[in-house]
Amino acid sequence: MHRKLLFLLALLLLPALALADTTITLTFTGDVTLGGEDYLRGDPESFQSVYAENGPEYFLANFADFFAEDDLTIINLEGVLTDNEALQPMDKGKGTEPGAGYWFRGKTEYVKALTSASVEVASLANNHTLDYGEAGLRDTIKTLEGAGIEWFGTYDKHQNDTERFFFYEKDGVTVAFISLYWENYLQGNPDGCGAWLSQEIKAIKDSGRADAVVAILHGGQEYGRHRTKPQKVFTAMAMKAGADLVICHHAHVVMGMDVISNRSAVYSLGNFCFGGNRSAYLVKSTKKNPVQDASPALIVRAVLTFGDDGSYKGQQLTLYPIQTTSVDRNGADTQRNDFQPKFITGPLAANVLHLMQVDMNYDLKDKVNRDLKALVVDEENKLLTMDSSDGMFSLTLPYLPAE
Repeated sequence: MHRKLLFLLALLLLPALALADTTITLTFTGDVTLGGEDYLRGDPESFQSVYAENGPEYFLANFADFFAEDDLTIINLEGVLTDNEALQPMDKGKGTEPGAGYWFRGKTEYVKALTSASVEVASLANNHTLDYGEAGLRDTIKTLEGAGIEWFGTYDKHQNDTERFFFYEKDGVTVAFISLYWENYLQGNPDGCGAWLSQEIKAIKDSGRADAVVAILHGGQEYGRHRTKPQKVFTAMAMKAGADLVICHHAHVVMGMDVISNRSAVYSLGNFCFGGNRSAYLVKSTKKNPVQDASPALIVRAVLTFGDDGSYKGQQLTLYPIQTTSVDRNGADTQRNDFQPKFITGPLAANVLHLMQVDMNYDLKDKVNRDLKALVVDEENKLLTMDSSDGMFSLTLPYLPAE
C-alpha cells in the first residue's frame, strides 16, 4: 500500500514537474525610425509633425497591450536620438545635401514612443545609427539607457563601449542577443567581424554564459523579393556556431524563413514604425514594378523553452502579419504613412504570407521546410477568402524540439 501511495503521488506531481520548464517569450519587429530627415521636419506629414500633434502614445497604440504580454520586445532602432543640433550628417560618399542620401534623427523625447508601449530592447547594428557620427550614437545610447531600454550591436569586434552583446536572465536561464550590420560582416575574411562573431557565439555557448543565443543581422537587398547570399552565409555561420534563432531586417519588405537543425531563421520582417517613409507606398521609377509596397510587415513572437536545469529544450514561433500604417491602401501610387502600424487579417494578411512563401521556393528536399511552406500557402489561401482585413491574424508554427 505504501508503494502504491508513493506511485500515485508521483503521478500527481508529473504535471507540476512539466510546469517547472522555463519559457522566455520574445517579440521581434522590423525597422523603427523615430524621426526622419532634417529638411522634412516642417512638413505636416513628417514624423516630427505627427508627434507634435498626437504625442508619444499614438504611434504604438495598437501594440502596447500585445508587447506587455511578453518578456522582451526587441526592435531594430534605425536612426539617431539626439537634441544636439550642432551635429552634422556623415558623408556617405554622395555628399550630405538633401536627396544625396538618407540621414535619420529625432529628438530624445521620441523614446517615449517606445517606453509607452513596453519596448524593452533595441538593436543598434544598422546603417543609420552612425548617421551623425559616434557623437550621435552615444547620444542615442544615453537616451535609451535613460529610458530603461537595453541595447546591443556590433560594428568592429567591440573595440569601444558603443558595442556590446545583451544578456537577459530569467529564472536562472540566460539568453544572449547579438547583432551585426552586414557591411561589417566581411565574409571570408579570417580577420573580419564575421569570423570573430562565430568564435564569440561558440565561446558564449561553450562557457555556459548563455543557455541560448539569438543572432540578428541587418542585411539583405532593399525592396528585394528574396534572401541574399550574405544573409544565407551569416545564418549558416551563426547556426553552426551555436545560435538558436536568427532574425534579419533591413530590406524594408517581408521575406521568407527556414528551419535549420530545428532552429528558425527569418530573413526579413520589413518595417514597423518607420519615420523614414512619409509615404507608406513608395514609387521607384527605376524598378520593373514601380510601386514598392513597404506597408506589409511581420512581427515574430518566439517562445524559447528550457528545462529546470537551464538546458535549451526547443522553440515555437508565431507569425503576426501587420502593416506600417493604419490607413489601408486606396489605389494611389503614393499614400501618406501615418506612422501608426496595426494588426491585419484577411486579404492584407494573405499578402504578407505571400511575400514570405515566394522566398521559400528553394529546393524543398527536407520534409520540415516542405511542410512549413505548405502551411504558409494554405493559410494564405484561407485568408484570401475573407471579406475584411480588419482584426488580428496569427499563425503558430510547429514546435521545434532541440535535437
